Amino acid sequence: MTDLRERHTVSVVAESAWDARLAESREELPFARRRWLTLGLADAPDFRFVPTAVGWGRAGEVLLPLCVKGRRAQIGCFGYGSVAVSANWRGELPGFGELAETVCREQGLTHLSTLLPPEGACPGLERQLGHWPTGPGGSTYLLDLTPGADAVWKAARGSSRTAVRRAGTQGLVASAAVPEQRADLVRLRHQTLERNGVRSAATAADLDFLADGDHHTVTTVASDGEGVQAASVFAVGGAGAFHLLQLTSERGRQLNAGHLAFWSALTALADRGIGTVDLGAAAGDGQERFKAGWGAYAAVARVVEWPKGESR
Repeated sequence: MTDLRERHTVSVVAESAWDARLAESREELPFARRRWLTLGLADAPDFRFVPTAVGWGRAGEVLLPLCVKGRRAQIGCFGYGSVAVSANWRGELPGFGELAETVCREQGLTHLSTLLPPEGACPGLERQLGHWPTGPGGSTYLLDLTPGADAVWKAARGSSRTAVRRAGTQGLVASAAVPEQRADLVRLRHQTLERNGVRSAATAADLDFLADGDHHTVTTVASDGEGVQAASVFAVGGAGAFHLLQLTSERGRQLNAGHLAFWSALTALADRGIGTVDLGAAAGDGQERFKAGWGAYAAVARVVEWPKGESR
């Protein structure tokens, strides 16, 4: 058996250089970016970000956004686990067990895990990581945007279309978020979390990028004469788009502002050629009806773990 220590190198990348390294690599998912990691870690203070680069012989380099807690680690902490490879990467990625064993040995860890989208949802990701053994995770909801926004609109439930129309008749207008609306996004997030009995340590600075026109983020808002009443936030990567935040004020709930912001975001994603949208899990019957109302269907996300099962 080849000695892994002779074939591979593991190093920690400076956080200040992490995004630059990602920009020079190939990635299917956007969640290795520090902006999303910072937002996730704000609500997981027991974890620390350890940006890790693994040189894999002649194949190239693998970038892993490790989030470490004690002697256990996971790839990513917000959305799915995002693995990037150097632009000159050759061949398929190593098996998860071999990769995890190398990283855990060098960093003194005993366990490594990650979460992947449902099988077949992201063809590019399947080509990259499809050989990793997985187990069932929680359910998420997938929406096929391939036919275009018009087709999705026609196939949506009548109640969903009515909610969008009603928002328009109430004087609400949808648009892409702009920097001047950063404070509105903070306010809406606070109101939404408070309504659901959730507290967050994320600061206003952690949310600023949602309105900065970042290519990997689509944020739409629904506003009326009294201000921004709802927002829909999606992360965008090579594998598709991912619905991460749905924010609504009390007034917005009464006026169906969330439906309008959401539909506006779907239209923007379709215009960008996005084929698959992952709408995330449903916390209750109301969220399930909302997602299913737009034509989304339930699918099972996948968990990858080492040493459980000694995944190879």
